[in-house]
Amino acid sequence: MEQFDISVEDFDALDGEHEFSDKYKKNKRELLKEYRKKIYAPSKKKYTKAAVAAALLIVSAPVITNAATGGEFFNRIWGSAGRENIAQHKEVLYDNEKGTSCTVTYPKQEFEDIDPDKAEKLIGDNISYNPVVKEIGDTKLSVLSFVHDGNAAVAEFTLERKGGVDALVYNENYNETKGADFSDESTFYFDFGGYDGKIYVDLDKSGKDMLYCYYYMTNSYSGNTDNVILNIEEYPCTRKELWESDGSQYKEYMDKTKKSTITVPSGTKADKSVFVNKDNGTIEISSLSMKIDMKKGLGLSKEEAYDPYNAYYVSINYKDGTKYVVHEHEMDGIHSCKEETDNASYTCGTTEDNLIFVFNRLVDTDNIQSVTVNKTKYKIQN
Repeated sequence: MEQFDISVEDFDALDGEHEFSDKYKKNKRELLKEYRKKIYAPSKKKYTKAAVAAALLIVSAPVITNAATGGEFFNRIWGSAGRENIAQHKEVLYDNEKGTSCTVTYPKQEFEDIDPDKAEKLIGDNISYNPVVKEIGDTKLSVLSFVHDGNAAVAEFTLERKGGVDALVYNENYNETKGADFSDESTFYFDFGGYDGKIYVDLDKSGKDMLYCYYYMTNSYSGNTDNVILNIEEYPCTRKELWESDGSQYKEYMDKTKKSTITVPSGTKADKSVFVNKDNGTIEISSLSMKIDMKKGLGLSKEEAYDPYNAYYVSINYKDGTKYVVHEHEMDGIHSCKEETDNASYTCGTTEDNLIFVFNRLVDTDNIQSVTVNKTKYKIQN
């Protein structure tokens, strides 16, 4: 593979303070675009080498052979590639152990195609392409890219294992709801320190021996974004054996558990815009996510502000009159709708009574006219 004669990091390493010109920014985007095409280009070889890292140090990293190319990279993570719009529907869930069942209503989900050039301008400069690879027993974990805004993050990773990846439980229903989970048979676990999230397995691009995944996450508490840490636990047994053990057996397993951490290059934070309501309640919005302060301007008590369910309608209203309905559900006696909608890749409340939505598309913050939460309007902060 051709190697660049300058790293992405050195591209910005200029002496003194500078106001980067449009030409500079365009050239940087072109450099990143060409790099991305190379790192995601299909190859007849199992692995390829990517030119990444600071100070012109070339670091080789495995890249999956069927990875996306060009604009498909954006459309897989934030667009409609490999996904179909889902209408609201009901399903009966059974608990075989208890012999009971319940009917669950799944909300509507809508995905949109993404213009790759627009996506490049919105988020391209913020994505870190410095692959981190870790051998965990007979499974290889590769974190291929990472992007964040301080409130939320998206990581792209693969799991590879000859004979079949058994670390995750997943299917289309998991993707639609809670996301993939670590299996009883897994002998390890990992997470990104300070983040909670949902793992989406790209079923189109995954196979028996390799899973291709996107991890949509929210930051659990403020200020934990300058250094992103990957936490890994390797057990001397399966997770099922660990959780079913007790007393001395559990202590023995934990004593033999190997814990390690890896710093994941996170890149620069995506810019956020602040919107306010008449009571100075705020919303922070980037291309990736929105964080709503539930305490001010929504008429909620402290107990209600802590419960994400009390945000029953959230929409981004664009200047051209269109809307992005991020979330909508029924509230008895307060709000009704024909179809409940969940157009977030992940949603989580925080201990500070904030509610964070990770978008299922990229948002152009410059084109937002206003934001509506329940019946409260938010305008751009002057």
